[in-house]
Amino acid sequence: MGFKDIKEFSAEEVGLWLTVQGLGEKAETFMAEGVDGNLLVSLTLDEFKNDLGLSGLQAKKVMKNIEFTKELGNGGGGDSGELEEKIRALRRENEVLEDKVESLQGTIVERDAEIKQLRRKIESLSPHKKEVHAAPAPVHHHSPSPAPQRQPQGMPVVRNAAVGTATGAAKGAVIGAILPGMDASDGAKAGAAAGALGGGMQGLAARRRMRR
Repeated sequence: MGFKDIKEFSAEEVGLWLTVQGLGEKAETFMAEGVDGNLLVSLTLDEFKNDLGLSGLQAKKVMKNIEFTKELGNGGGGDSGELEEKIRALRRENEVLEDKVESLQGTIVERDAEIKQLRRKIESLSPHKKEVHAAPAPVHHHSPSPAPQRQPQGMPVVRNAAVGTATGAAKGAVIGAILPGMDASDGAKAGAAAGALGGGMQGLAARRRMRR
């Protein structure tokens, strides 16, 4: 069981991979441009600098880590036994995190259902209140009918960012434990940040579709 081939990285995983290297501020650009693993390995030093905004040193660092990650994908990179054990341990931790993500998704679905149910109750009360106000009375106290409550537009953003944070932490821990000069905790923190970014971007896209 070797490390995943860098050519198979999704654009989100490339973002995590960059963030673990301390290039999190560049991850959004790579993700927005749809740079996945297959495209990543084909880019030149000049393209990293001119098209994706990396400095000369940053571009060289990325090129070096591309080669290092390729070696891992091919089964190289030093003591394979120790590396495999580390990956297995991290994957077990990732399974726990994935369970937490599923639990979080279930909680969010329940909250969505509660919000929709509350909105329906408020909307069902609105016609009744109007009838009461229409009846003659000695003193008229007009209180405005409660406005129909919309589901908060930010919900897709929050939901996707939360799920992205947990998923990103899991993936980042694996990448961080393997890249030179990094460790699992650094990778998890960086991965959580990048995962939240990717999830938030997906949530924004969902919110735009809701507005149409």
